[in-house]
Amino acid sequence: MSTREILTLQFGHYSNYVGAHFWNIQELSFDYSGTATTDLNHDILYREGQTSRNEVTYTPRLLIADLKGALKTLPQSGGLSDDAQETDLQWDTVEKIEEPPPEKNQYLAAIDSVQTTVADGKKDYNLEENVITWTDYLYPRFHSRTVNVVNEYQHGSNKEAFDIYPTGRGVWKSDYGDLFSDNIRKYVEECDSMQGFQINFDCTDGFAGLALGCIEHLSDEYTKPILAYPIIASHFPDNNSNTQEERDISNLRDSIRLVNILLSIQELSEHATMYVPLCTGEKGWRKPGNARTFDCLNYDPKLYYHSSAILASAIDTLSQKYRHKSNIHTMSDICADMTGYGRKMTAASLGMPIAINESQYLIDYLNERIQPIYSCITPGCKIANDKLFQLITIRGIPESYLKAPPKEAKAQQNLPAYRCNSVKEMFELYFQANNFLSATNLTVNEQPLNLKTPFPQIFTKNLNKYGFIKNDNRLEDVESCAVIAGYHNGTFLANMIEKLHRDVSRIRFAKLHKFKEEGLEASEYTESLDKLAEFKDNYEDDFEL
Repeated sequence: MSTREILTLQFGHYSNYVGAHFWNIQELSFDYSGTATTDLNHDILYREGQTSRNEVTYTPRLLIADLKGALKTLPQSGGLSDDAQETDLQWDTVEKIEEPPPEKNQYLAAIDSVQTTVADGKKDYNLEENVITWTDYLYPRFHSRTVNVVNEYQHGSNKEAFDIYPTGRGVWKSDYGDLFSDNIRKYVEECDSMQGFQINFDCTDGFAGLALGCIEHLSDEYTKPILAYPIIASHFPDNNSNTQEERDISNLRDSIRLVNILLSIQELSEHATMYVPLCTGEKGWRKPGNARTFDCLNYDPKLYYHSSAILASAIDTLSQKYRHKSNIHTMSDICADMTGYGRKMTAASLGMPIAINESQYLIDYLNERIQPIYSCITPGCKIANDKLFQLITIRGIPESYLKAPPKEAKAQQNLPAYRCNSVKEMFELYFQANNFLSATNLTVNEQPLNLKTPFPQIFTKNLNKYGFIKNDNRLEDVESCAVIAGYHNGTFLANMIEKLHRDVSRIRFAKLHKFKEEGLEASEYTESLDKLAEFKDNYEDDFEL
């Protein structure tokens, strides 16, 4: 079986929040006993290496970009102990004077302790109050080339903020871009049959330009698919303004973020194979807007630790299609299926948990369901019910939940769905009935989403440990849950692009002096707007199914 490796790239602070949860989900699902079965091939995302002491390591095939001061307790060397670094690590010959390391919270201290197994415990580490940055709940440790800090800019600084697209482009053109691309090359050369690149990036600040510089490089240098997730944070601190001065500053920053989004979306349409904007806010721009709602979830959108866990769960579920041991789907297949007629931008959905009653059958749940079984997690759009291409992944629903046996079926036998003999068949019938003139490809995995510490406690109290609704008031911690996630493409995305184009067109670009100072001319800005309008034409009704 070929490995079909994927290299993951993460650019930006909020995207690294998402990434920290994503890699926690991967690593905390590993089975070291050899008794559990899994549908996933972990070698697709992970690489085996060897330290200078000939010890075997297993680390994510990953490159991370963030600003100086954002790592806190995570060393730039990746977090493996000094005597366990891999052999390709090169030590500087210059003497270094280091500051005392930051103090670790209880969770990180517990990881370091040989007396406890954090992944299996249910201790409350009060992470809602103790998480300051994404490294505060990061379980795995990384290869020595993984972490790449932009030292020219300080995280959280307002004096020289890394907040505009051209600044990121400039960083990519510097030595930083050369070193980063060299690290990409080293990872690629280790691969036998590489699938492509999975890229998550903040599209509202300078990391948008940095990421697009990298994506353009990848499209020029490698003939591999590029699947990108431009991500918008669930909340920005300046959204809560009280005085007129604070509102003016917030409006200016909103305009800057909006222009960064425009430049990202337009450039992705030229250089990415497929891209999927993500945000747990309904609007995404000007402000993230109201938080998307999910059955039996109670999360705080102001806490990145909460909202990023939702997006990480979506990416983990969506990516199972091209990480399956069966080799049925590759990243190239998925991009080809979803991007016909030049429609490179796709929407995403998530239903977490699939809140079936513990004594209910799937056939009854789907038959009685009135609302959609998922929520859109792409900003500024509502997924249509017809004329869709969609790839759906469902995980964690046991076949025993399918339907009642014939002797107990009663009214179920009158339903067409009773003829279905598997979870996959029943969902296929469900989407056939609910999505007119649509093409749906469905993947079903038995394993649920594991919710081990430090996944946030955002589930309502009426769920049992498997994430299904309880029939009584017994107390149980949710340990796993069923999830549905999907890619969706269709004419409905034209409205999203139109909204973005209209909102950006209202901005007086001449007032955004910093863009011009960093080299973006008004003519280039206008050209990007025109190209976005042309890109929208791909989603018009002339290209129906």
